[in-house]
Amino acid sequence: MRLLVQICTGFIVVVAALGAPAPASAQSPSSEARSVAEPNTVTVTPFLTGSFGTSDDLGGSIGLGMGVGYDFTRNLGVEGEIAHAFDLSGNDANLDSSATNYSANGIYHFDVRHVTPYATFGLGVEHVGRSVKNPDPLALYAPSSTEIAYNFGGGVKYPLSDKFILRADLRRFQSTDLSPNFWRLYGGVTFWAKR
Repeated sequence: MRLLVQICTGFIVVVAALGAPAPASAQSPSSEARSVAEPNTVTVTPFLTGSFGTSDDLGGSIGLGMGVGYDFTRNLGVEGEIAHAFDLSGNDANLDSSATNYSANGIYHFDVRHVTPYATFGLGVEHVGRSVKNPDPLALYAPSSTEIAYNFGGGVKYPLSDKFILRADLRRFQSTDLSPNFWRLYGGVTFWAKR
């Protein structure tokens, strides 16, 4: 778990350093109050994830994903997302349990200067693929499954420049039956695809 947090933190620090804005003397006064949600815009966010707090204490996983969003107003938007966790059963060397989530999410941005917190809620499908390396003939293993799942959480967005936004997000994923429930923390960089 500690390694997972260090990886996510390192990614966010590197992205912040690469996309840091020019020194303050070169910025215009209006650049300090850049908006991260602009009406009728499309954004793309690639991200790295860390999953933890799985049901049945299965373990954690690193992963990656991408979201595509559309902002109706400065506060309200929607986002389609696909994310993949490589192995949610990290504590079990005999079992690999990858999870792929496809979700549609509503996002509400709060009006705050310099950093924009947001809340999100979504509904989608979670596919869990399970692979047993050395099956125990007396053990029962859950099969691979595809189920309805919902997620809720929030995060913050911070404008790095006129083109890039640093984003951190924490969500809880809950499914209906055999798929594990888990928390997901991610760090990503958002850019405008249509402005």
